[in-house]
Amino acid sequence: MSLIDNTRIELPRREFLKQAATVASGLAIAFYLPGGMAAADPKTPASATGFEPNAWVRVLPDGTVKLVVHKHDSGTGTQTALAACVAEELYVDPMTVQVITPEDPFFQTYIHPVWKVFSTGGSTSVSLEYDRLRMAGATARVLLITAAAQQWKVDADSCTTEDGRVVHASSKRSFGYGELVGVAAQLPAPTKVTLKDPAQFKYIGKLRHKRDAAAKVCGAFQYSIDVQLPDMLVAVIQRAPVVGSKLLSIDSTAALQVSGVRKVLAIPGRPDVLGGNLEGVAVLADTFWAAQQGRQVLKVKWSDSPLAGFDSEQLFSAQAQAIGDPKAQVVKTMTQGNVSAQWAQAATLIEADYTMPYKVQNPLEPICITAQVSDVSITYWGGVQVPSSALEAAQKVCGLDKAGVTIHELVSGGSFGAREAKYWLFEVAYLAQKTGVPVKLLNSREDEMQALFYHPATLNRIKGALDAQGRLTALQLHAVSPASPEQWEPGYFERPDHMDYSTTEAITAWDFAYRAPHLDLNWVKHESNVPSGWYRSVSFIPNVFAVESFMDELAHAAGEDPLAFRLANMQERPRHVAVLKQAAERAGWGQPLPPGSALGIATNQGYSSFIAVVARVATVDGKPKVEKLTCVVDCGLAVSPGGVEEQIYGGLMWGLGHALFDRLDIKQGRVVQSNFHDYRVARMSDMPATDIVVLDGEPGKPGGVGELGSPSVVPAIANALFALTGVRQRSTPLKLG
Repeated sequence: MSLIDNTRIELPRREFLKQAATVASGLAIAFYLPGGMAAADPKTPASATGFEPNAWVRVLPDGTVKLVVHKHDSGTGTQTALAACVAEELYVDPMTVQVITPEDPFFQTYIHPVWKVFSTGGSTSVSLEYDRLRMAGATARVLLITAAAQQWKVDADSCTTEDGRVVHASSKRSFGYGELVGVAAQLPAPTKVTLKDPAQFKYIGKLRHKRDAAAKVCGAFQYSIDVQLPDMLVAVIQRAPVVGSKLLSIDSTAALQVSGVRKVLAIPGRPDVLGGNLEGVAVLADTFWAAQQGRQVLKVKWSDSPLAGFDSEQLFSAQAQAIGDPKAQVVKTMTQGNVSAQWAQAATLIEADYTMPYKVQNPLEPICITAQVSDVSITYWGGVQVPSSALEAAQKVCGLDKAGVTIHELVSGGSFGAREAKYWLFEVAYLAQKTGVPVKLLNSREDEMQALFYHPATLNRIKGALDAQGRLTALQLHAVSPASPEQWEPGYFERPDHMDYSTTEAITAWDFAYRAPHLDLNWVKHESNVPSGWYRSVSFIPNVFAVESFMDELAHAAGEDPLAFRLANMQERPRHVAVLKQAAERAGWGQPLPPGSALGIATNQGYSSFIAVVARVATVDGKPKVEKLTCVVDCGLAVSPGGVEEQIYGGLMWGLGHALFDRLDIKQGRVVQSNFHDYRVARMSDMPATDIVVLDGEPGKPGGVGELGSPSVVPAIANALFALTGVRQRSTPLKLG
């Protein structure tokens, strides 16, 4: 839905559809690129195709330009960058473009071309939509110019556009875009359009702030948590304390006596659905506070569970045993030569295990979604990052088909992977169907902390060989973790390559930076039966921690400078080399440092982007402290440089949390932590000084940055701590004293 028209969240469905139908009075442009998208038929009038739900650009008679965006914005500025792509070609200010979400969220064109589901993620939104939206804007511009030229009876080449108007300079005549939509809508779609020369860009590559910043600062901006509907109930859920626990009994007497509490309902678990919800008990009330008070006096009994003995501390030994287990599922991600033959010949052999614990996404806005169900439809209001999951909930829980699903999409207050889970969509669909009224499901922070679907605990075992000259001759890595997309893509192991691309990031041929003569990189699938989920930067986090820390260990053993050692083992990677060299130079690498200070370096690539991070640590009051992070990024074309810098800064802070704080423990099958008092997160006061530089590595092609910034932070800090203290740390959180 439009961020400008947020009041529409309070309108009934009939009124919403009536307002949506007003686009028929304007010009809509649908443009699709080859390669999964059907090209527009040049013989078809724009008026015949432009008013369908697949339109990208809409120009209304009042001159308003609307952009249909099917990508979820979790506060990252996605809408700002995408609006700039259209606005640049339409010659309008991107901040005046109204962003709306599609009336049909399941139109085939909106499907993710790689994942084959309706979803947003993987730092792909801008890179996937950049060309398509520029072409859509340019197509609209050509039609508007042609409409004006016909009325003036002049050559279209003599007309230009500026600030939402078509101008005929020689006669000093002009039309506002809105005055031209009636004629433009009847014109055939152009067979060819010319995109603006990047040298003439006014907005792309130049934006410094995000849309709706003022509304967010003053509290006027509306998020999922702000939705209010007539007769709406607010639900909180007491979920099964251990995976597999069954609901035995409920005593809701005291809960129903709390003022404002209306219902107490048992929610059946959905173990038949990958990623489905556990059993639970919902308290529904007029307000969140009343629901919380009611839940506190519920008396619920649960059965035992086979996972009641699970202890996350013991998981690492089980993961280590999986390495070499003939029954384990192992996927070779990158092989070259014969590493086994090199061990006996090596002058120096090094082997190390790197471990990381469970981590929680903890978005600032907890999971929150509102739904209303009728006999034939379900309507969602909120930040729905994966429409395919909302559709699955409608189908599995309510027995509804795709035609009956409506999503009023809102920007969410963060996600970090939390909104890619399914359980909350299943829960709200069930409650809305049972009650027959709108239901807002809202997690408390404690719910968020204990609702499972965390980033899994991982173990990486890595081994390397150096010859007598200190050159890297062989490298072997076993990355042990559960399968990330098992809940989304069952049967992936039957694919020809058996690859789980979300657990093998940074250790495949396209994103592994180093080339030893002999390589054996593999992923060892190990399931603990504790549900895991998506998490910002996913497997880049543990894999980069292991690889970049180990490259430092190898450099130290070889007596080489860690930067020089990395560069010596990179081949034909000029953009990667560039970020490493510039980050090192800016941080003062190789220059004298104040006493009690040290630097550590790390790097990674992903999402067609490259990054290098240098951490400076120093002894302060007898303890190490992270004083500065220097970061150089090459993301190709930064469509919104201000947004890119914000994303990288957020990623650095996210990585600082992984390095120093993030840790979730499970004992006897139950989560130990419950809120920020015992699950420490990075705070503003923890953030060191930062130096962020964004390079134009490939000006014509934007890469992804949302998940780029965090993975290298952990090894950079770990490597700096080793340089300072002489102690190598291979597990997070790292210890500063």
